[in-house]
Amino acid sequence: MKKIFIGLLIIAAGVGVYYFLQTQKTPAANSIQKELVTGKWRLSSLDVKTKDSSAYFLSLLSVIDSNLTRYQYDFKEDGYVFKSLGDTVSTDTSQYKWTAGNELAWKESATDSAGEIFTVTRLSADSLIMQAKDSAIFVFTRSR
Repeated sequence: MKKIFIGLLIIAAGVGVYYFLQTQKTPAANSIQKELVTGKWRLSSLDVKTKDSSAYFLSLLSVIDSNLTRYQYDFKEDGYVFKSLGDTVSTDTSQYKWTAGNELAWKESATDSAGEIFTVTRLSADSLIMQAKDSAIFVFTRSR
């Protein structure tokens, strides 16, 4: 009788451990510290994965604008992005806004009703990886 009782206790403990491990909440793996986006970034690479016309346009844009990887993007806390060639006086101003999840909406001006939506796949102290809806991947590194 003792052996049956000990066996049942071991089985009950095993079921309890299994239930605890299955219902334990896992932390969100994709939680991004959104405040890390502020600062100066450089586009280090652009990877176009699709074969549609927008991908062709992006690759053509990189050929036309030879300064594409030399631009410096300065993300501010108030939602503005200043794009410049580093030492030049002229800058382009855009706006960004965090949306639901890990998505970043990029607008060329405040009057734009729909901007480009990027999914931020990685944001750390030194790298920012964003993916556009057409599967183009933008890899930024923090400027020193």
